[in-house]
Amino acid sequence: MCIPHGSGGKKDSGYIDIKPKKHVEKVSQEVFEKGDPNFVDERKNVYKKTEVKKSFLSSLLDD
Repeated sequence: MCIPHGSGGKKDSGYIDIKPKKHVEKVSQEVFEKGDPNFVDERKNVYKKTEVKKSFLSSLLDD
């Protein structure tokens, strides 16, 4: 005996799918040309410059 594919029914998991809006607001021409005055750059510098310790011999030769 065959059971049709659509007759099984689905279980409700209770999850509500809220999709974000796909529309992006258009900015004014002034903000586009000059940039946002309230912009805060939160990027972090990944590369840190480390100080190289000089050896005793190189410190004698530099002076």
